[in-house]
Amino acid sequence: MNALKIKEAFPALLNKKVFKMHNAAFAQSVNKTKKVQYTTKGPSRKQAIIPVPNNLAENIMGDASTYIFQINALLKNVKSSMRSEFIRPCSGGITIITNNVPNPSDLSVIEKYFKSVKGINSNNIPSPRLSQSKLYLKIIGLFYL
Repeated sequence: MNALKIKEAFPALLNKKVFKMHNAAFAQSVNKTKKVQYTTKGPSRKQAIIPVPNNLAENIMGDASTYIFQINALLKNVKSSMRSEFIRPCSGGITIITNNVPNPSDLSVIEKYFKSVKGINSNNIPSPRLSQSKLYLKIIGLFYL
């Protein structure tokens, strides 16, 4: 029940009384404090990681928007619901951020695409993979003055 419904039910009440009734009715939910989340989430699994040499990663990043467009067209052709959103460099390669967790057929489409791109040696492109682990950090206590 909100304050407007209380006012409609009791039109003679002053606004201050209506708000006091509203606060009294919902005091349990108002007094709840938010619980602080003490863990942080690791890398998302909605990404495909391709470990490539740094010079090749720089070449790919130079034309990333074209690669994203063409990968999405190939994924649409095989009727996949996954779409790539953007490419970013990471340590030891590139990461393709996606809207869903890629399945093995999606990863094979990405691999075949990068092996067919002109100017990229197909021997330098290993198969894309998902991130393998999640890292959590738990803060046990904070000291303060």
